Amino acid sequence: MAITDDKNNDLFLDEDEEVIVLKNEETGEEVEFTLVAMLEDEDSGKVYAYLEPNQPLEGFEDGDLLINEVVFDEDGNESYLPIESEEELDKAFKLFDDDYYEQFGTHCDGSEDGDEDEEDETEDDE
Repeated sequence: MAITDDKNNDLFLDEDEEVIVLKNEETGEEVEFTLVAMLEDEDSGKVYAYLEPNQPLEGFEDGDLLINEVVFDEDGNESYLPIESEEELDKAFKLFDDDYYEQFGTHCDGSEDGDEDEEDETEDDE
């Protein structure tokens, strides 16, 4: 899948759902996920895939997403890599949440505030 624009608009997939099959390293079991979105972090250049399990999966509640980094080889083939650091995972989720807010006018948690949290943090730091 190619990134279609700089602002990641139109990257929430709904017309042509793509199914991604990932192998659980611990059990060897293959698990199917639906690709919900693929977004590029402009700062790092990394691409993230946001995947929803197609069947109930231990550790996942309804609406939870698996976030993987997508790496492309020289032939354009994709590999999905787990994100190891909590900091990078938080950054990837914020990227998704910001894009979700831009498209739907609400955050993933249902709140409708814009950058209120960031303003509060700035005030706390002073």
